[in-house]
This record gives sequence, structure tokens and C-alpha cells, in this order.
Amino acid sequence: MLLRRDTHPPSSGQSIYMFWQDDCTAMTTIVERRPIAFTLGFGVAMIAVTIVVRLILGALVPSLTLDGIGLVLNWIFVGLVIGLVAWLGWWEKIRLTSPVNRRAIPYLLPFAVMVFLPTAFGFAIPEVSLVRGINVPPWAALFVIIVGVSLGAALSEELLYRGVLLRALEPKGRAIAVVLPAFVFGFSHISRVILGGSIAEWLPQMILIVLLGIGLGAVAFRLESLWPLVLWHFAVDVGGLLVANPSPLLELAVLVLIGVVFVMGIGLLWQDRGRAMEPLQNPVRT
Repeated sequence: MLLRRDTHPPSSGQSIYMFWQDDCTAMTTIVERRPIAFTLGFGVAMIAVTIVVRLILGALVPSLTLDGIGLVLNWIFVGLVIGLVAWLGWWEKIRLTSPVNRRAIPYLLPFAVMVFLPTAFGFAIPEVSLVRGINVPPWAALFVIIVGVSLGAALSEELLYRGVLLRALEPKGRAIAVVLPAFVFGFSHISRVILGGSIAEWLPQMILIVLLGIGLGAVAFRLESLWPLVLWHFAVDVGGLLVANPSPLLELAVLVLIGVVFVMGIGLLWQDRGRAMEPLQNPVRT
């Protein structure tokens, strides 16, 4: 008995879809099998993109200020990260479709204080220049700060560090899944140096960002949903950029809150370690 073979080749649409499926499978395999290498490699890639974008924009649009280049770069990262999530198909895995664990809401208290703290020092719209020699109107400056900077950073950084990288590294243990992305999170802010900042300013900021990232990652596991951290990141960036009188008292208060968040994160990771050790210490006897 002869087997009938389909002699019709797949259509172009089917070929593209099959190629897309194979490509997504290969990408997912890389992320899941080598999550540490992927995490470090993606961090290096982001720094490389920053350098390349600055060189290209500096050559093509020499009138752009460093703030203007940073704004473009911010949304390039948003596109890259959202594209990565779509490529992997991890919308559910990174907890974008999950409800918030209400029992974990108290862990957001120090983060909430961090958001409302700048209100005690007043708000003002700073001058923003995207092109040399021209300051944008106040309404445009507000739009740039709220949408261009704060929203972009909240989406790209939370989806990447507390989303993709956290969940990719989770099989390695929650401590690694939290600490390694936190270090990449802090180091990636060397982009500020590439865009004209000083290493002396970046280094202490990097340390604080790492400590904050550890607390954020540990709380992300408890919340089950990524959206509270996206909203927090957005709100805290808006408040920080619009604060009128950034006094040493405000800086001290922020340092204390970051310390609280870090200690809380270490405590949560210690709890997770204890729970992971329980089956080993108390094996079930049959």
C-alpha cells in the first residue's frame, strides 16, 4: 500500500510562521539552558547598544544633546525588551497576566514611602533641552519626563530585570535569580557615563541600585504580578525628576529606605532558602 504524500509546498505565510516558531524555540532554549550566560551577555549587549547609538546619533544628528540621545536610547531599549518578551512568548511567565498576591502588599510599604517622599520638598518642572541651544516648553518638558523618560525606564527595566532575567534564572535558585540581575541592573547604568556622566557619580549610584535591585527582585517573587513594580518604578522616577529642592535630607531619607528594602530583600531570600532546605533536612520516609 502506497502512502500518499502531500506534494504541495508550504505557502510563504506558512514558511514564515514555521521559521518564526523555530526561531522562538531556539531563543527560548538558549535562555532556559544557559540563563547565566544569557543574563551577562544581554547586559553587555545593552552597553554595546548604548555606545553604538550614541556614535550613530552623534554623527547623523550632531545638534542632539546628550539628553536627546538618552531619550531615543530609552525607547530603543523599550522596543528591544518588549520584542524579547514577545519572541519568547513569556507574557504569562514574567507575570504580566497574573493577579497581585494581596498578602504581599505590605512589602510595598517602603517603596510607597519612597514615592511620596519627594512631595515634602515640592515639585517643579526643570528645563529640558533635546537640541543644543533650545529648551522645550514646560508642557513638553513634563511630557518628556513622564512619558519619554519615566515610563520608558519603568517598562524596559522591570520587564527585563524583574521579568525575563528573574524568571530565566529562577531554576538556579531564587538567590541567584535576584542577585545576578541586580548586579547587571546596577552595572548597566554605566550608560550614564557613556552619555557624559562621571564615574565618580556612577559608582556610588551603582552600589545603591544593586541594593535596591535585590529588594525589588525578592519582593517580585512574593507579589506574583509584575505590574506593581512597573507602576512603582514609573512613579518614583517621575517624583525624583520633578522634585524642586533635592536637599541632603532627601538624599539621606532615600538612603535609609534603600537600606530597608535591601534588608527586607535579604530576609525574604533567607526565608526562601529555609523553605528550599526543608525537604533535604526532613525527608519523607516511606
